[in-house]
Amino acid sequence: MSTGDDIDAVPDDAAGISAYGDAVIAELAAIDIADTLDAAPAAALVARLRDLHIAMRAALPLRGRPRAGLFARLTGRDVIDQHEAEALGARMGVLLIDADRAAAALRADIAAHRARLAASAPALDRLDRAAAAVRAGSAEDEVHQDLRLRRAQHLDTVRATHALSARQLQLIAEQHEAVLAHYRNVRDVLLPLWRQRAVGERAVQGAAQAVTAADIEVDVAHALDAMTATLARRAPDRADRPKETDA
Repeated sequence: MSTGDDIDAVPDDAAGISAYGDAVIAELAAIDIADTLDAAPAAALVARLRDLHIAMRAALPLRGRPRAGLFARLTGRDVIDQHEAEALGARMGVLLIDADRAAAALRADIAAHRARLAASAPALDRLDRAAAAVRAGSAEDEVHQDLRLRRAQHLDTVRATHALSARQLQLIAEQHEAVLAHYRNVRDVLLPLWRQRAVGERAVQGAAQAVTAADIEVDVAHALDAMTATLARRAPDRADRPKETDA
């Protein structure tokens, strides 16, 4: 079967009918869009941003930090958390570089996935037309009528399986792009503003500002929550997708 824009004529023999469309099925299998989008890069970006958020809290003036609870103080957990946060605070520059690298990896992952989705679209169209062609000839071919219908049904099932995977993975790609959008807002808007406010609050202790560094830190926490919630909305696993059946 041709892998160009046109499809071949349906063969007249049983072996040819049974194999009709195999080249396009193999092409879709080679593209393998279901294995191109991994959740790990998005999760890594959220983890790097969470480290950066902890460092931001450590760098806040004492009066701007969230107060430790009674249980944390009694168990000494607040002291441990404070030491860990202060260590991270000293590494904010490194953490930001790590977060930028994680964001770049996620962008590359999404771009590669979208390229494979684009490559699969023509093959899905050819498979659809192949199923229609083999079904159309069944009325005129009494000898192989049942074989043609079974082959058409098989091609329909394979196409539906790949098309469903493509739609589900498109939704995941959009979720990952939403995570990147949240990160860009933190990186390009909230973090520079936070730095400006944090420096100002240290220079002039007790001065009232319309938006404090602590307020911005809370905004970053909300962005992190939104990113985590976005990643929690996953498409069904492969086990939940339609199974390909034999012709």
